[in-house]
Amino acid sequence: MKRYMEHMIRSAEQRVDQFLSLQVKDERDVFFGGMKRPILEAKPTIYVMADAASVYLNEKSRYYKSESLLKAMEAAIIFIKNCQREDGSFDYPSCNFKSAPDTSFCFKRLIATYRLFLKYTGDEELVSLKAGYRYVLVKALTALLTGGFHTPNHRWGITAALMQGANLVKEENPELSSQLIKRAKQYLNEGIDGNEEGEYAERSTGNYNAVVNNAMMAMYEESGDESYLGYVERNLKMMLYYIDPDDTIFTQNSTRQDQGKADYPDKYLYQYLYMAAKTGLEVFDRAAHKIIKDNTERGDMAPECLHIIMLHDFMMNYEFKGYGFLETYHKHFEEAGVIRGKTPEYGYSILKGKSAFLFLKFQETLIYLKIGESYCDIRNFIPQTIEEKDGVCILTSVAKGWYYLPFSEKQSTNDWWKMDHAKREILNSSEIKMTVTLKELSDGMEISVKAEGLDQVPLRVEICIPAGSILENEHFHMRVAKGEDMVLRDGDVTLIHGNQKLLLGPGYGTHEFGGHYSGEEINESGFTIYFNDYTPYERTFSIRKA
Repeated sequence: MKRYMEHMIRSAEQRVDQFLSLQVKDERDVFFGGMKRPILEAKPTIYVMADAASVYLNEKSRYYKSESLLKAMEAAIIFIKNCQREDGSFDYPSCNFKSAPDTSFCFKRLIATYRLFLKYTGDEELVSLKAGYRYVLVKALTALLTGGFHTPNHRWGITAALMQGANLVKEENPELSSQLIKRAKQYLNEGIDGNEEGEYAERSTGNYNAVVNNAMMAMYEESGDESYLGYVERNLKMMLYYIDPDDTIFTQNSTRQDQGKADYPDKYLYQYLYMAAKTGLEVFDRAAHKIIKDNTERGDMAPECLHIIMLHDFMMNYEFKGYGFLETYHKHFEEAGVIRGKTPEYGYSILKGKSAFLFLKFQETLIYLKIGESYCDIRNFIPQTIEEKDGVCILTSVAKGWYYLPFSEKQSTNDWWKMDHAKREILNSSEIKMTVTLKELSDGMEISVKAEGLDQVPLRVEICIPAGSILENEHFHMRVAKGEDMVLRDGDVTLIHGNQKLLLGPGYGTHEFGGHYSGEEINESGFTIYFNDYTPYERTFSIRKA
């Protein structure tokens, strides 16, 4: 790790440069000491102070023991104090006020920064700054002790902070320390939401997995209970199957705001590094090395974790032995309803319960599939079951056409909106059974669509491709625009995107119906190729390297 410390330090310095350029110097301004923002918020300043402390205390930094930076940090703690509410809480002012969860997220950076000061300075150094940090930390304990939460991950952020706080005040206030531990145990009594597959409740591969892992690591460090690291180990193993061929994270199955975002797994660096050192597992060593080496070679800012590495000598002194993510894999996460696969040519994701049920990734070229159904209140085929059998994956759903029947008894109102429609009988007049069979090929995917039941229903396979791609065959050549579409009536078409050249087809197009006017999910960011036919039918096509 030592060879990458300069990159870590230079990146932290750049964040501190930005902080100093934005820090408000006017003592009459409500933002004095903090960074000027659209709304008053302490968290960004609290977070960057971990970087500031790291470079101030690191003798290899140009900010090492900088007087100007010290004054800036002293002004920042004044700003942080002024933002802290009487009950010790901090706001997330876009939506959460007197927020225990956001206080816990601030607390983890505050206590890490405070511990940096304790580790790297003597008792007579930075006395005012240490006192300021300790004051804010102790004051925050009231909010953590009495506050509530919104989402699953909040519980563990709060629990970790409670445990950290309990150890912080254990000697000076054993009664408060005991109260904090008691409250932490109340959260823990709910049971940690990490399953045997490594998944947490929010399935947030792009963000909250890392947040929960961080909390579990803190809980281990405060308690010495290694069971907390078991959750981290299982999740990080799972995450290796969620890395796409272009080394970004697959997030389409997330239930949170990271859904659909394709970020590099940089935020997991310190977690893989920590667990590589703790477990000796080669896959963690290789992953940590790949994340930081690739980040450096891309010229990106290093992950914001210098303060964590400087707090742990075994991380700072760690020597990498390997490099790389999993080269190939096929993994069925049954509880999540996800199959992840990767071959030397491409990667794929198959999702249960999602209208976009198949994602194919050829390096940076992402293609996904949906099937438009427009049948009664249903707009898309959504797999209800997912099964692997004889080397293929089978997705099924049964949709029913239904109508209300008249009430059997007179109602007390003629106002439609006040009627209890749950008391009506339902007529199920028809049904459509869909079976989609997916076969992994070495260079792509073979897809078979079978529709049974009610006849003459116009279905449409929607192949969503990146805008700006080129489509061509012996009859045409075109560059596609976002939000547009075409029906491929017959034959194959070649798709060219970046350095990828793919072959799609054979197409079919016995109708031009593009979907019902109400409730359709429109591919506005890409281009859609339609394969259309009426029920009942059975068709097979493929998407593969040309």
